[in-house]
Amino acid sequence: MTAAAAWVASDYWEMAKRSLRHIRHDPEQLVNVTLQPVLIVVLMDLLFGGAITTGTHGSYVNFVMPGILVVAAAFAAVTTAISVASDLGEGVIDRFRTLPMAKSAVITGHIVADLARSLVGLAVATAAGYVVGFRPAAGPAGWAATVAVFLLVTLALSLLAALIGLLGQSVEVAQQLAAVIIIPIFFSSAFVPVATMPSWLRVVTANQPVTQAVDTLRALLLNQPLSSHLWLTLTEFGAIIVAAFTLATLLFKRTARV
Repeated sequence: MTAAAAWVASDYWEMAKRSLRHIRHDPEQLVNVTLQPVLIVVLMDLLFGGAITTGTHGSYVNFVMPGILVVAAAFAAVTTAISVASDLGEGVIDRFRTLPMAKSAVITGHIVADLARSLVGLAVATAAGYVVGFRPAAGPAGWAATVAVFLLVTLALSLLAALIGLLGQSVEVAQQLAAVIIIPIFFSSAFVPVATMPSWLRVVTANQPVTQAVDTLRALLLNQPLSSHLWLTLTEFGAIIVAAFTLATLLFKRTARV
């Protein structure tokens, strides 16, 4: 590793530790990824468990759990948008601007903290699912692939959230704009089979990235054929990561006036 690369890596690590310490001192950051997914698991099972037919997926909770995992990732990403906007509003970004450091490290620190929050949400939501009857068929390899895809989706949503936080530049505006992350989940296969939707809506929901990610997680957890879902997920969310990181870095530099 060259000296420049080591310097950048050190900056990234320090900013990551800063964001992780925020979780320890502000446990409320974990509310979105713990309490809300648990409530959704319980409500979905109680309200819709006996009303929605999911075909080969078995019980409704088996069908809906992959969608709830994506919801947990989205809620964690909302916290990233708020954290970035808070740094801007409190002048933290301006203080970092004066330091000889890689400016992208500030955003990266928030992203690392988001990945940590998301893993907590994954564990809590899965445990809640088991309590209400979730019984996945995945083996160790299937679970490893599930976590990998989950982290890929989380990374993409976190980068979008960081971009939203930079655009909003205030906590209130960032909270409103964060709906851009949440709304697509409701227009996907997360909660109901796409086949049950009107034909005009089916065209949209069946071909958007969140549906591909949910269907990939569902196939992995229930040990069903992946079809083209995995490759579409990797391609689409990989493109989102590249585009969002590039735009967030450029916007951060412009916002920080460097």
